[in-house]
Amino acid sequence: MTRTLLLISAGLLLLSSAGAQTYSAGLPSYPDHDTSYYRSYRGSLMVRLFFSRNYSLLKLDPPGSLPLMKYHANTPLNIGVGFTYKYISFSVSKGLGFLQSDSKKGTTHSFDLQTHIYKRKWSFDALAQFYKGYYLGQPNLGPPGTGYYLRPDMALHSIGVTAYRVLNDRHFSYGAGLSQNALQQKSAGSFLIGGNVFYTAVNGDSSLAPYEVDTLYDKANIRKLHLFEIGPGIGYAYTFVYRTHYFALGSVNANFDAYFSREIGNGVRKDRIGFSPNYILRFGAGYNANKWGISALWFTGGVHTKGESSGYQYTMTLGSYRLQYVRRFGIGRRMKRILE
Repeated sequence: MTRTLLLISAGLLLLSSAGAQTYSAGLPSYPDHDTSYYRSYRGSLMVRLFFSRNYSLLKLDPPGSLPLMKYHANTPLNIGVGFTYKYISFSVSKGLGFLQSDSKKGTTHSFDLQTHIYKRKWSFDALAQFYKGYYLGQPNLGPPGTGYYLRPDMALHSIGVTAYRVLNDRHFSYGAGLSQNALQQKSAGSFLIGGNVFYTAVNGDSSLAPYEVDTLYDKANIRKLHLFEIGPGIGYAYTFVYRTHYFALGSVNANFDAYFSREIGNGVRKDRIGFSPNYILRFGAGYNANKWGISALWFTGGVHTKGESSGYQYTMTLGSYRLQYVRRFGIGRRMKRILE
């Protein structure tokens, strides 16, 4: 875990420094975008207060007429604070346990790190999510009379990075609608090109599917799934602006990934190689002024694969909802030297 966090942190530092623009001493600098479309706040310190909820969903879709199974994590509402300077963001949050979903759905232990960097020409996402403890969303599929079928042993780990080039960076700002590090003053959109790489692992102490649903799967005791995906992608993002300060942003990325998956059970260790279309969706809406902003945000992404031994279709969906208030502060030379 520690080694993983160090690698992710180092990668984010490299991403944040990539693409930085410099100008020769003594020469004037010019706007790198059309300021009639958006205004950048790169020199300001932005402090945010937010409420958020992360979610994790694992779907098992068997072949034939067997029912679809949906495993959910039972996650609480979080409250947090953070700051952004230029393209670097940092935030901490705490789960509000008393606002957790129904206790009959069990307990989920999680570590969730999401970093989204929105530069003028590029957007980067780095995700490291570790969940343990799921419940089956359809109570009728578990053992009779037990209510929700709880799997405190089931864990889902996912690590991934995405990178996308914003082609219309002169008129469109990704960060204006998502991190509010700019003010989009006119409606505009942009095509996106890039790619992603993800590794996902699902583990349980016993068969991932209940005996009551699939006796053959349970007999094989398929309890582990490993998935690695990598591939290019395209997308489009658009921000609609009303009266300069009100905005709504929508973004979709479609990735065409090559994947390698492996199912592990009793006498089962079969691999599969193939291609799979996956997606990333973002939505943001709110009010953005010169010194402050408020917005509602949604981010979600999904990967899926097919098991070679079972014929099951596996889909893993991760995402988050967030309501945030942002306040911008001008900073002096001394503070700039400290931050830089």
